Order: sequence, then C-alpha cells, then structure tokens
Amino acid sequence: MKAFLSNKKARKGQGVIEYAGALVIAAAIVAGVLLIGPQGIETLFTEILTSVTATFTDAL
Repeated sequence: MKAFLSNKKARKGQGVIEYAGALVIAAAIVAGVLLIGPQGIETLFTEILTSVTATFTDAL
C-alpha cells in the first residue's frame, strides 16, 4: 500500500511539469513570431492565402 501511495504522490506534480513545458513551447513560438516582424508575418499570411486559394481553385 505504501508503494502505491508514494507512486500516486509522484504523479501529483506531473500536470505542473506539463504546463511548464507548454508555456516554454508557447514562449518559443511567440519569440519566433516577434523575430519575423510585421513584414515577415504579412508575407507569411499572404503566401498561405495564395496557397489555399490555389488549392481550392484547382479542386473546383
């Protein structure tokens, strides 16, 4: 029984570690977007829109 309780206690902090990992990934994404800058973001969205438009035009 003692082993079961200690194992459950070890898992208790698992969510905190996963949450911290998610925050690190989100911070990396935000930093990447900020490094690209407004002009780079505009170019990125323009390329995505052009690609999606071409895909749908070819499909129709």
